[in-house]
Amino acid sequence: SSGGRYLEMLAYFDISEQEKVSMQKNVIAEDVDDFIGRMTSMGKSQMMADHDNMHRKQRHIFSFTENLMKNRYKNIVLFDEGAVILSTGKRDKSSDTYIHATNIKTKFGNYVLAQSPKPETLNDWYRMIWQLNIAVIVCLIPLSTKEDCAKYFERKVGKKLKHKRFTIRTMTTRREEDCNIYELKFSNKDFKEDDRMIHLINFTKWKIIVRPPEPRKFLAMMRSVWATEASANSVGDDKTSSPTLVHGVTGTRRTGTYVIMSMLCRQMSEHHQISLLKVCSRVRHFRYSVMRNRICFTVLLESVLVFAADQGLVDRSNVDFQNAIKNIRNAVTIEEQ
Repeated sequence: SSGGRYLEMLAYFDISEQEKVSMQKNVIAEDVDDFIGRMTSMGKSQMMADHDNMHRKQRHIFSFTENLMKNRYKNIVLFDEGAVILSTGKRDKSSDTYIHATNIKTKFGNYVLAQSPKPETLNDWYRMIWQLNIAVIVCLIPLSTKEDCAKYFERKVGKKLKHKRFTIRTMTTRREEDCNIYELKFSNKDFKEDDRMIHLINFTKWKIIVRPPEPRKFLAMMRSVWATEASANSVGDDKTSSPTLVHGVTGTRRTGTYVIMSMLCRQMSEHHQISLLKVCSRVRHFRYSVMRNRICFTVLLESVLVFAADQGLVDRSNVDFQNAIKNIRNAVTIEEQ
């Protein structure tokens, strides 16, 4: 039963027991004689296939190193694999294709994880939004300082912001629990008859990374995003293929936590299953530094457990559930983050 599977999942959070188990036991191995036999029978083709398989898993940062001025931090690299590549038009240099953003497409969501715009990358930011037909933006910082994020929209209704060929006007705004939700009209001089609507959800309760939000507030924000995505995808042309743009400052810590949480919650909602480490590993493969921070990991763990209980997949009065929550909260201190 789904309840049984989730009780098995809770055993993952028994930290003391996990520490007794060597990770080496989880490595898939083959008998030495079988290995030699396989190499003998397959010969050169097997060796070349094994080498090619290893090489495919290698990641590169060529574009990152060639565009250092566009990056917020020199130690938060962008992998070429999965990176958003900007198309160029008559107003752009043919070589101006770089932006610090990663597109991850999965059956549990289509996302762009991005560094927040800098003043000198604001035009690239708008180009990406236009090119990818972005209809929903999730901003996970309170936008209280221009150092964290260049202003790319106005907060007051009726105000507009112009930048080169782009104009973005704030049409409506409302407060929903811990989110400010904006409806924006986005225009491009090169496509005068193609004004677009963008829905922006600004979550304001995670200003300092070591002071994360309560899981229930984080989940409430996620549900607001889901509802907005459903609404945005029900109108307009070809919106179903439009990714959701998610950003904080670096596009790795808060951003990665939200994206993985959303993917796992959709998996639980649709299939009553969870693939915690598999999903984390997939996102980390394409976006550097995601889940590096232990506090982000504990926020993720508690949030998905609370969601599982909300879905009725596990009984929140169950002792294992309660112990799992307790272990998560005690697993890391601010000094260890």
